[in-house]
Amino acid sequence: MELLDSERGQAVQVGAILLFGFLVIGLSLYQATVVPQQTKATEFGAYLDASDDLVSLHNDVLATATRGVQSGVTVQTGVQYRPRVVFINPGPPTGSLTLTDSRDITIAGADAVDGEPEAVRTLWDGGTRTYESKVLRYSPDYNEFDGTPITVSGAAVQREAGANVVPLGGQTLVSGNRITAVSIDGRIGQTAARTPLTVAPISSATRTVTVTNESDEDITLTLPVGSNATAWSRSPTADRMLENARVKAVSDLGDGADPTNSLVRVTLNGSYTYELRLAKVELSSSSAASTVASPDGQYLVPVTTGAAAAPDKSTEVVVEARDRYNNPVEGELIDFTVTEGDASPTSRTVTTTDDGRAGFAFTPAADADGPITVRASGDLDGDGTVEAIEQTTYTVPLVNGSGSGGGTGAGDDGSTGEINPPQEDQDVILTGATATNGNDAARISLNNTGAERVVTSFRVSFYYPDQGGNGAETASFNGSPAQNVGADQYTLGPDRVTLPSDATTDITIDFAANKNLDTRGDFFILTVQFDDGEFATYFVAVP
Repeated sequence: MELLDSERGQAVQVGAILLFGFLVIGLSLYQATVVPQQTKATEFGAYLDASDDLVSLHNDVLATATRGVQSGVTVQTGVQYRPRVVFINPGPPTGSLTLTDSRDITIAGADAVDGEPEAVRTLWDGGTRTYESKVLRYSPDYNEFDGTPITVSGAAVQREAGANVVPLGGQTLVSGNRITAVSIDGRIGQTAARTPLTVAPISSATRTVTVTNESDEDITLTLPVGSNATAWSRSPTADRMLENARVKAVSDLGDGADPTNSLVRVTLNGSYTYELRLAKVELSSSSAASTVASPDGQYLVPVTTGAAAAPDKSTEVVVEARDRYNNPVEGELIDFTVTEGDASPTSRTVTTTDDGRAGFAFTPAADADGPITVRASGDLDGDGTVEAIEQTTYTVPLVNGSGSGGGTGAGDDGSTGEINPPQEDQDVILTGATATNGNDAARISLNNTGAERVVTSFRVSFYYPDQGGNGAETASFNGSPAQNVGADQYTLGPDRVTLPSDATTDITIDFAANKNLDTRGDFFILTVQFDDGEFATYFVAVP
């Protein structure tokens, strides 16, 4: 017997197959269209995270360079996709972090100003000083999102988008009258989805050198910024730099001078003065051992100013060893030798501490009657020869009970100016001193034998009390705010003193802030600066 409805089940089966086919097609379309879009969005978010991480890294480079503290950041160089139950994520991509080959940082036309130590002026004499630096490059390698490379130099961080450069932060090379040049060295190992990096100080910019151009010519700075210096010189970063009146031009070097197109030249107006800071940092994977050695010392500068010695009393002079970045160097051997005068010990070798300084304490003999000359020297660069910039000399005046003495009491850079100017034309001569104001001040008489001059700054570098009395800790000049004895030169405002031509002017040096002080029989060293820039130092004995 034949069943009339025996084929009805075939329609259900066909329908189920068709529905399954539509489902497969839908899933395939989702996998082919929606998943890539979601992947791209995830990768874009990871790229933004990487950008933020590299901005933080650049901030760490500057902080380490100027503060000397090791820092670090983890860079999001890969992507973590969200897990899927049905659909398939592409393989996890990982971008690369690499350091470029070293390129030159050059500074040309910079002269150290007269107030800098002699060794500094010898090195910074308007010639070209060269340093090396690398640039960190992040090259993303996403599956869907086309991220542009990001570069981090010692001056800026930016995206290199084809023919354009997009800054991710401000430049740190020139700010007002401050120049901060940071050299980057190191080695980056293999990268992962998240790559930790460490920034370690090699030479921290703890010292500043004041520079200008003595001929009012340009000062030029050349430094590596990435792989498209032409675009960098036309970027908003360069435009903002040019808003500084001291910056004359920002440009690339051209194909002839720089075939790699990685160097930018910044031209500064040399008639201004600038505060120059140099530093070197090491950038490396956190797991990598350090491969960058600390620089050797290059020159020696005096630290002590206004020193004076007394028989049978210990006096110390201090020097500082610096490297080619003008920063202190630890571990240098400094030889101190008494080359003139009767003092002990006559020699000693001292190792510089973490601030680059070494001190030598000596005691003049009881019957010593002249200045003590101490020479400090060291073969800082290890070439077997002690060069002129690797030594400095102190001539320390000897003060006896009556307050007499002579010598400079400073290093051989001549920063004290003329000592007790003699009775010659055009000099300002100390003609007398007397105790006043209840004996807690001294009135000095200055005879100006030349044209009218104005005292614009002062400092009292040393005070020696008579017969073990109280010494002064502060001094005031012509009513100025009290300044610490031994402090730097203080610039006078309304307290400036005009010295008429061919006339004697009385000036009061007030020590009233010091308790129970009697200036009678005491001795102090006063240095003044005139409006023509010259200095004069007076050894004042108060009767």
